[in-house]
Amino acid sequence: MNDAQGKNGVQLLDRAVMLLDLVADAGSDGLALKALCELSGLNKVTCHRILNSLVDHQLLHKAQGDKCYRLGTKLLIYGAKAAKGPGLRRHFQPALERLRQLTGETVMLMARDRDDSVCIDRYDSEFQMQTLTGSIGGSVPLGLGPGSLAILSFIDAEQQQAILERNFHRLQKWPSLTRDKLQLLVEQTAGRGYALDPGELLPGIGGVSVPIRVAGAGVVGSLGLTVLSPRLTPENVQRYVALMQEEVANVEPMLSPLDTRLRASMG
Repeated sequence: MNDAQGKNGVQLLDRAVMLLDLVADAGSDGLALKALCELSGLNKVTCHRILNSLVDHQLLHKAQGDKCYRLGTKLLIYGAKAAKGPGLRRHFQPALERLRQLTGETVMLMARDRDDSVCIDRYDSEFQMQTLTGSIGGSVPLGLGPGSLAILSFIDAEQQQAILERNFHRLQKWPSLTRDKLQLLVEQTAGRGYALDPGELLPGIGGVSVPIRVAGAGVVGSLGLTVLSPRLTPENVQRYVALMQEEVANVEPMLSPLDTRLRASMG
């Protein structure tokens, strides 16, 4: 294979991943070919060819008579396999169940993915709570919500500021999150050791989260609770934080800095 063929192969892969990302962002509604062409900037022939290949490999699904593409079943298989083995999710599953039983709240496990915070597991309370990330696999920019603040606030200052700069335009749909407000939230979170949202982002719903660190790798995620705002009394906050910090302290020694799955998403 010559250099030109290699570059074409990489370009094709990049385009396929871009289309997968666009379909994933559309959720259960999916996206039609026209919309995917407009969003991706690809011409109709190229876009259609890549989409057909993704459908053939079951990475995308398109029902007969339906114009929209949706994520395929092969991705469910990949996701299930990725969730097993080493990593945060496996180590923290017993802790998530204990916290749900002890608090009666929805428990969230978040992991850093470059400039985002991704929900990699959640154990719902008796009443399913609305969250910023939605279901497992949902993500938010670092800086939005207590789960991501608990990660961002404990990253080294230079990297932290670079992330804030890159993410700020993505946070503009929340007008209350000005640059000064974000900086204040980061400083407050770092100062007290946990992130707290009393209910400023989702009406009536707040949350509290603590960072998860790995020696030699820094902050890799956060453990948090999503709570009805009236339940976030000072007494409950302190109790929740103590319970979560205890669980994190028990798990952190089991997290290896050599586990590439903890480090790969932090670049």
